[in-house]
Parts: sequence; structure tokens; C-alpha cells
Amino acid sequence: MVLILFKLLVTDVDGTLLDHNSKLSELNIKALKDCIKNGIDVIIATGKSINSIMFIIKKLDLKLPQITLGGAVTVTPEKKIINAIKIPPTLYLDVIERVREKGYEPLVATIDGLVYCQQYTEPMKHVIAVGENIIKADNIKSEYFVNDTVSISIPINEKDPLDLFIRQTYQDKLQVVRSGEYFFDILNLNSSKGNALKNLATELGIKKEEIVSFGDSHNDISLFKNSGFKIAVKNSYPELLEIADVITDTNYNSGLGKAIYKYVLNKKVAIY
Repeated sequence: MVLILFKLLVTDVDGTLLDHNSKLSELNIKALKDCIKNGIDVIIATGKSINSIMFIIKKLDLKLPQITLGGAVTVTPEKKIINAIKIPPTLYLDVIERVREKGYEPLVATIDGLVYCQQYTEPMKHVIAVGENIIKADNIKSEYFVNDTVSISIPINEKDPLDLFIRQTYQDKLQVVRSGEYFFDILNLNSSKGNALKNLATELGIKKEEIVSFGDSHNDISLFKNSGFKIAVKNSYPELLEIADVITDTNYNSGLGKAIYKYVLNKKVAIY
């Protein structure tokens, strides 16, 4: 008989649950399904939109609300919005102006999980590569975007000078977090995976110590802080490795599935 210590498993997607080709391994599928069979609910916590993770939700037949767009939008598998935290209009317009002054084009995500750009640029290929659909908009400074945007993203790596500029300019005004090598996200100060998880756990009556989480990036730090047991894949950023309780194999070697059987379900399987 398996002794279950957890009631909820929360996992990041890119770099954690999926491999480098954005594929879901058979071991990870089996492990997560076994969690559900053993009474452990599963929630996805991602910087991506609900639309880009629907294939995971359907594959695992997930029932609970999911944490999307870095914690800005909590939404059910049926796409009913449970909570959405928008970027204040004045700050939204200011960010768009400053980003463009620096010669970059931003991506913006609205409360319904759709991702837009006004002008496509070559670096946006990194966003498309992980399954996001980018819609071309006539004017992202129109009233709709000003009032309903939850996330502004710029496909730059951490060495790009715009990274530091945005962090310094909007310190204490907006949440600035990196969710991958070319995923630089700007959110409401109250938006984070951790805050979204904390709210969901309260609604579900689940204690912090009953939550196990998996991650690899900076935006998973808040997730770890609101979980009882924290597992980082080996390919994680150093900052996450430092605070993890356990470091498992890489995302491309089904580290999540391996850790589930060893630390969550406490049993071995033939394909482990």
C-alpha cells in the first residue's frame, strides 16, 4: 500500500514537464495519471496561455483550475476565468512606449489567454516554438488592450540590456520575472504563480505541507515558497536549485516522472 503524504501536485511546463521539443514523455504521463489515481490532484502552473496547454489538460483529463500567464490568470479547463490580475492602464501604456523607444516590439496577453503583437519580429519565433499562437493586432494601445492586458512579454535573453532597464525602471511597480531563456515577462505586482497557488489551495482546503511542486525557472521561486515539498529538475536555474528540497533528473530525461515515483508515490515502476 502506498502512503500518500500530498494532496496536490503543481508543475511548471516548459523546461520541467515537457522536454526540449515541447513533448510530454510517456513516463511523465504515467506518473501524473498515477498521482491522480492515488488521490493527488494535478495543477499546471505556467507562464503560457491556457490555449497552449490544452493538449496537456486533455491528455491528463485535469479537472481543477489551472494557473496560467505567470499566475495572472487562473482558469478552468473549460476556460472559465476564476481570477485575472490586470496590469494598471497607466503602467501598461508606459511600458509599451519605453519598450518601443528601445527598439523592441512587445507581446501582450489579455484576460482570455490570447497573445497579441502589433508587428511580428524574428525573436518571437521562440514563443511560437513552445506552442503559443500569436495574433496580429492593429493597435495594442487601443482601449481593449489598455484595460484587459495581464502580461507583457519581450523575447530577449538575460544578457540583453533591456532586461536590466525594465527591472530598474519598474522596481516596486510591476512584477518582472523570467520564465525561460527568451521569456521575459512583465506582470501586475500581485501576479505570481505562488500567489495564485496560495489562493487556490485555500479554496480547496489544502495545506502548504500537502503540496509538492516542480519547476526550473525564476518564476517558479514563488511557487516553491508556497509548497511543502519542492523538486527542481537538474536543468533549472541556479537560484531554484538552491531552494529545492530535491533535485531530480533533467526535463529531457523525464525527471518529473522519476521524482514522482521516488518521492511522491514512494514506489518503483518497471520503466523507472
